[in-house]
Amino acid sequence: MFQSAAPEKMGVRSEGIVRFLDEMKEKRLHMHDMMILRRGTLVAEASFAPWSGNNLHMLFSLSKSFTSTAVGFAVQDGLLRVTDRLVDFFPELLPAEPCENMKKMTIKHMLTMNTGHGEEPHRSGDSWERAFLRSYVEFEPGTHFMYNTFATYMLAAVVQKVTGKKLLVYLREKLMDPLGMSPDIWFEESPTGVATGGYGLNVRVEDIAKLGQFYLQKGKWDGKQLLNGDWIRDAATPWSDNRNHGGEQSDWGSGYGYQFWMCKPKHVFRGDGAFGQYCVILPDQEMVIAINSGVDDMGAVLDSIWKNILPCVESGPIADESGAELLNRRLRDTATPACWEEEGLAVSEPAIEESWIGSYRLAPDNPLGFDAMDAAVDRIVFRRGEKEEIFPLRFAEWTPGIGSDSSVRAAKAEDGLILHACHILTPFESILKLAFTPHGVEIRGKRNVGFGGGSWTILGYRV
Repeated sequence: MFQSAAPEKMGVRSEGIVRFLDEMKEKRLHMHDMMILRRGTLVAEASFAPWSGNNLHMLFSLSKSFTSTAVGFAVQDGLLRVTDRLVDFFPELLPAEPCENMKKMTIKHMLTMNTGHGEEPHRSGDSWERAFLRSYVEFEPGTHFMYNTFATYMLAAVVQKVTGKKLLVYLREKLMDPLGMSPDIWFEESPTGVATGGYGLNVRVEDIAKLGQFYLQKGKWDGKQLLNGDWIRDAATPWSDNRNHGGEQSDWGSGYGYQFWMCKPKHVFRGDGAFGQYCVILPDQEMVIAINSGVDDMGAVLDSIWKNILPCVESGPIADESGAELLNRRLRDTATPACWEEEGLAVSEPAIEESWIGSYRLAPDNPLGFDAMDAAVDRIVFRRGEKEEIFPLRFAEWTPGIGSDSSVRAAKAEDGLILHACHILTPFESILKLAFTPHGVEIRGKRNVGFGGGSWTILGYRV
């Protein structure tokens, strides 16, 4: 656990953090957990109920930065070099005539997203490794940046091949245990039992902060040099020109290192994941900012950090601590608002009318994944076979569901109920509006963020 101090004692004016928090609230960008470190000391921390820093959180592509760190340890252990060719690790999986550009691809090309692919290959079949090695590589490796999650998976496969250990086991030995990271971190795996690498890691926000501090300290921890400082330097070097990806003035077009993005402010770099998972490392300011969130505009979060927090960092302690109390109050008032509070909807305490009570059969293959719903006096129950998720009808506070990873608030609207569920191990929130009719129920749903369509309608009939 990090030692904590008031921001001003560490040379950070609280007002900048307050402005950042206020802007996130104004723009309805829902943060879940946040830690801000200066010189290894925690100057601001918050969890936004029902999320809690005690819970693991899905990282999506922030997983890539952990995977590249494992590659760094394998290089340090003499098990591989960044100049090694990928095909040499898996000769048994190659086609009779591999693509010429595939034969040129190196570990460094995969680390820097310069594999030469024109589009990302599909992860398919019982061996993702075979699928990648048989994919067509349009450009010469090293000449064309393309964000490639499948390439990160291949890095995980190489680490497992050369170490004889699963990526997570190796990372725990080399990084996670020495840094005191959570003991229950887990990684999704492919059909061949290899960590998915480019996504699928689940950690706590403090684990993200520790990774950032480890990079800020150039691979040192508790006075010991765990990972060569040259690797840390190379990881934060903009090897790839990615202006074709995000534009020259973008935080996604400012250069790419070893599974880390370069940022618009000079020397700042970061790992990030879909819908707002961030490990931002600011060497000049000696700061780390770790955030889990569920946002649809990742750039707005970064822009707010650059605009509000960076100008408030000074070299030494700040005598004026007048902003510290306001920040403390702000950090105590961080619950995620229910949708009706943000949207100004007319609602009341949830109450089930007698005519609504009963069981309903839902349309098959619906986005909720349930085929039945029960409406009771104090709860809504979704069912599929023996699986049940029970949502208590509580208005004023987030209440954990039963049989799910969700917390829920509920309200009564004109024609039915509104359920706002936060899936606390993920970035996702679901808003369900249940309109009851004499013959059934119509459920209009939407997600806060997602890769596909964000809203849907499900019909159910009374049984």
